[in-house]
Order: sequence, then C-alpha cells, then structure tokens
Amino acid sequence: MIRMNLPRIALNGRFSGTLQPTGTQTASFHLFDAIVRAPREFQLVIFADPAFPGVEAWESCPQTEIKRVPFSRWRRARSQLWEQAILPIELKKARCQLVHHPMITCPRWGGGTASIVTVHDLNFYHHPEWVAGPFRRWLMATAIPGIRRAEHVVSISDYVLGDIRKTLRLSDEKTSRIYNGIKSPAGAPSGVEKREASRIFGVNLWQPHKNLIRLLDAFAVLRCEFPALELHLAGRPQAQFRKQPDLAVRLQSPGVKVLGYLKDEDLAEAYQTATVFAYPSLEEGFGLPVLEAMAAGTPVVTSNATCLPEVAGGAAILVDPLSVKSIADGLRVALTEGDADRQKRVLKGRDVAARFTWDRAAAEYIQLYQTLIH
Repeated sequence: MIRMNLPRIALNGRFSGTLQPTGTQTASFHLFDAIVRAPREFQLVIFADPAFPGVEAWESCPQTEIKRVPFSRWRRARSQLWEQAILPIELKKARCQLVHHPMITCPRWGGGTASIVTVHDLNFYHHPEWVAGPFRRWLMATAIPGIRRAEHVVSISDYVLGDIRKTLRLSDEKTSRIYNGIKSPAGAPSGVEKREASRIFGVNLWQPHKNLIRLLDAFAVLRCEFPALELHLAGRPQAQFRKQPDLAVRLQSPGVKVLGYLKDEDLAEAYQTATVFAYPSLEEGFGLPVLEAMAAGTPVVTSNATCLPEVAGGAAILVDPLSVKSIADGLRVALTEGDADRQKRVLKGRDVAARFTWDRAAAEYIQLYQTLIH
C-alpha cells in the first residue's frame, strides 16, 4: 500500500539489465533489497527490470512502487540514452524528491531532482587502457558531470573516498563512506579439513586490473612443487579483456579450470571447498570476493594495494600484486600452514566479514536520504 503523504525517493535500478551480474551489479541489487525491506518513513519508486531475480518481489513490500523498465531486452546504448534523457523526466512525473544512483552511471542533468551517487571506483578515469574507448568517453561526458552535480556522493571504502575527493575535487561535506555488505554463504565448513583438496579459487578475474596473468604465472611456479594443485577460475569471460598477451595459452596450462559464470549456490560451494582464495588485484574499490571467501571459511591471499588491506582487516595474507614471486609465496603460505594457524586465520576472517552487512549499509543510506530530504 502507498501512503501518498510520504516523501518519495527513487532508486535507479539500471543494473537490472544484466541477468548475469558482475560484482558491482550484484552489490547494487543487495543494497536496494536491504533498503526496500528496512523500516522507513518514505515511499520508494524503483525503476528496474522485473526479469532480474529478486526485483519483482519488491512490489509486495510496503511503500514500494516498481516502475517497470525492460533493460534486459535493450542494448546498452538504449539503456544509456534512457538514463540520460528519460529518467530525469520520469522522476519529475513521479514527484520524487531524491534519486539514488548505486553505480557511476547517472544522468548528466538532474532535471530538478536531487541525487545521490555511489562511486565504486574511478578506474575508467585513471586507467583508460582498461576500458573500451567509446564507453570511457561516454562516462567522462555523463557520469563525471553527474557525480559533481549530485547533492551527495558516497564511496564504498575509505580508499575510494580519498580518491574522489582528490580527483574530482569534492568537499568533505558533500562526500562520505558507506561500506558495502556481503551475502554470506550458508553452511560454510570450518576450513581446516579442506586443505587436502589443494585447490586455489579465483573469481571475476577477467579484466586487466584483476591481474590474472600474474596469478597464472604464480600458479605455474607452485604446480612444480604441488603437482596435484588446481586453479579454478569463475566468472563470465569478457571478450575485450581476453585479448591480453598469452592469456589463452596460460589458460590451457595443466591444472587450470575455467568454470564460467556460477549461480549463487555454485559460487558458495566453490568458495567453501577451496583450499585458498586468490585475489591479487591491482586496483579495487571494495573487494567483495575477499569478504565472501572469508565468510565461507576460506583463507585469502590478496593484494597489499588500494582498498584491499582496509577491507581484509588483517585477516588475509597480503602480497605485492606486481610480483609473481610474492603472489606465489603468499599462496604457498596458505597451502602449507598448520591446522592451528589456518583455523586462527579462518576465525579472524569470519569475524572481519561479519562486520559488513547489507542491513547496516541500508540503515546508513536511509539516514542519509532523510538528511537530504529534510
């Protein structure tokens, strides 16, 4: 039921156009899902595609209205144009006082509606070589002005917060940090008994900054020492990122298995049954897979760079992502440490992961909404 006297806040659910979402799109859904289900004194107007799993269920939640947009049936260019030209008009028609964009894609012009933008990273800004040229030019022409125009900009880590303040010259008053949450896998085993499996697991490592080439090289070093060792790689390979030199050859190496895109239950099982989770990324805004692995009871080897030490909270083995030797050394530690040390690491990782919840994130966003509309 909609109470017409309450403030109206819109959520931009353009992420729902991807039915096999990546980390940022998954995070956007879980954030909105927690906001929809949280206690609140305002109405939500959500522009989203009900084909995305979980979106249609929002219609049964109190004070929630779904504006159905068939993003999953549109090409990306059409969705981009809708977001820029049509969404601001629809916000006015719906009498929304505020709109939240959970990713950097946001309208250049607001059409009179106040906005919040969540920034996961500025990789497209700092590393043009990692992003297709036309898409980067589009983001520079639309997202950067949209972020600067926003009433408030939220980062997902202190690392990103410092970056947006410095790079975009945004004031402290206009910016803040709200951590993402995680969806913890159920029934995670203790971790100690998994060591004999000798399996390294990595997820969503197909983009250049994920450092897959060096991980594969480190795995090749370790396979000489541990002949039964396997490296399992999950995620949807993206054609434009598979053109890295020699990647195809390395993926054919003994012990390397490309799993492709995994459904939630299969992903949870992969985390839980791995001996160690490897995430030696060069650049991250949050590093959600690190926390997912910790919540599943799996030791983590990750980078000592960008936000990853911040999020790992002292529970991961940190390595230099630019050094194959450092990555191999870190993985070796995880593969050979004794049961007591492993169990201590697992328990600390679970404690760190438990601090990051979507309910907590939703409560902080709701407080921010209320500040901005009053």
